Amino acid sequence: MKKKSGDFFAALKSIILPESNDQRQANGPVTNNVILKELLDCFDNSCKRESVGKSLLFNMHYLIILHPEVYEERLPSLPIIVKEALKAFYNKLKSYKKNYDELSPVSFHWQFRFAPGTDFNQERITVEDVRVIGMLTGLKPTGSGGGDRHNTAKVTMKSKATNVFDKMDLNLDVLRHVHFAENGTFTVKFNPELSVTNVTVSTATVQKTARPADNGLARIECYLADKSKEVVYIMKDTEIVIARKEPENVGYSNYLLIESGFVSNPHARIRWNEAQQSFQIASFSNNETRVNETVIAKSEADSPRWFDLNDKSQVLLNGMVTLSFKQL
Repeated sequence: MKKKSGDFFAALKSIILPESNDQRQANGPVTNNVILKELLDCFDNSCKRESVGKSLLFNMHYLIILHPEVYEERLPSLPIIVKEALKAFYNKLKSYKKNYDELSPVSFHWQFRFAPGTDFNQERITVEDVRVIGMLTGLKPTGSGGGDRHNTAKVTMKSKATNVFDKMDLNLDVLRHVHFAENGTFTVKFNPELSVTNVTVSTATVQKTARPADNGLARIECYLADKSKEVVYIMKDTEIVIARKEPENVGYSNYLLIESGFVSNPHARIRWNEAQQSFQIASFSNNETRVNETVIAKSEADSPRWFDLNDKSQVLLNGMVTLSFKQL
């Protein structure tokens, strides 16, 4: 049978530009295994791109953006996806380790942050899309140079045109439209033994976040006694971090940054507990954190102890910074 004249160019295009992920998924929904495969591909790519000499480096922080319908549907499965991803990561590391002298994790923890979104990086996200963004140590500024360089980060992302993971700059502003809720965030301590049998991911955090955050969850008025300065912060994320303003913190959208040497880095966290329908606070500072004259005991970063934070409470940080907390 005689070939059509366009067949040659179509074949050439398929070689130069592999079939996109969207085309491959057009016949089926985003399943747990599809998300798992995207995570593994991103991790595998980072092992090849980040490793240097005889040191094996790899991404340890991941942002996974799904269409809101898919996110809600997959929400109960997220802890299992994380667990299976870690098993696959450790197996990959065992196989790669044979060719390297040293395993060089750049973080003490793995972090996976899932979130719903309908567009990302000027691309529409449909029910057939998965966007996986991989990083070595999380979103941090790449420098303080001119232009927008201070507000970008080097990440591993898949190009929609080529369906291939590549290293590229990500403008952090695009993440401000994506709501990363606590119920889709998982942090697991790195196991240097590369154990795949004792990986545990708690399902206790998987709760649906029904409270709307469009107009903010709470208003926090900050008074810095050492500078006689007032700052107002609107809490829009279900969990925020209170920290001293430092260059490495500027890229995080859910940080309340305070320009005061009396504030620790980090000092505390405030969260909205959907299950209990209340706000809570945990302190991580060696300096005193006081809520309405009650001193809050210090917690370890990986094991926060939460205390109720009622409406119109006052939080005193190190005796110098006052936070007036009001629910919206």
